[in-house]
Amino acid sequence: MRAIRFLLEAAAFAVIVGIARVVPRRALAAVGSGAGRLAYAIDRTHRRIALENLRTILGASLPEGEVRRIAKACWRHFGRILFEALAFPRLSAESVGAAVRYEGLEHIRAAYARGRGVILFSAHYGHWELVALMQGYLGMPLALVARPLDNRFLERTLAKLRSGSGNVIIHKRNAVREMLRAIRCGIGVAIVIDQDARDLGVFVPFLGRPASTTPTLALLALRTGAAVVPVFSVPLDGGAWKVVYEPEVEVPDSGDHEADVLRLTADATAVVEKWVRLHPELWLWMHRRWKTTPRERTP
Repeated sequence: MRAIRFLLEAAAFAVIVGIARVVPRRALAAVGSGAGRLAYAIDRTHRRIALENLRTILGASLPEGEVRRIAKACWRHFGRILFEALAFPRLSAESVGAAVRYEGLEHIRAAYARGRGVILFSAHYGHWELVALMQGYLGMPLALVARPLDNRFLERTLAKLRSGSGNVIIHKRNAVREMLRAIRCGIGVAIVIDQDARDLGVFVPFLGRPASTTPTLALLALRTGAAVVPVFSVPLDGGAWKVVYEPEVEVPDSGDHEADVLRLTADATAVVEKWVRLHPELWLWMHRRWKTTPRERTP
């Protein structure tokens, strides 16, 4: 029965992807936004999480009406990018590039030119899947870390979507070893650092609260000497996107490895916080980012 369910799920997803290939991009974005609006109305669990997060983090400075407006806009945004991502197989470097504006390309090019490896980091913010796709089309393909889905049929379809521009998918269970190999081979590594890392994380400030954050970015940078480059994206009028590469985050070298890991993780997280505060509706507020607390980690 499980295999049959997986096949049906994959078939349904394939039909949706097929439809997405023929619907105009702007219309697809509008449909996705509408789907996000519907999801906000019916998904009470994640709506509650998002509203609780927003009230805790921004509630002191914003009225309740603005908190709810941001939450609704967040759902519409994620609906839009999901549906846009479904159309990736039909897109070419030229068609996608026409809808993307770049800022700070000199930072990423300089990082690659040094030949020590590159680690790009971002968050579940803006259109991170589009950023990864375009990185491949720019001639700088990435190794992307992803948790394999239980449904192997659906996993193959998603892998094709993500690797269409030359990117490589790294499964999470072998992530560190494969990322090290990619860096040493000159392939950029992409990491999102904005999810709760549970008992595997280090605690750094994020939006005014201690948050368990993956130290993988810092561990890789300190071990390899790779450049650490932030990249984020924001929507523009007319359906286009702006992709911003920021200057490298300095990799500390104090001689105290544990302190350096903590500092680099905190500095990178501060960049994420800056972007979330700039456009809060573009971030994943429905995630339990602060679920793990320092108290839970006390022996």
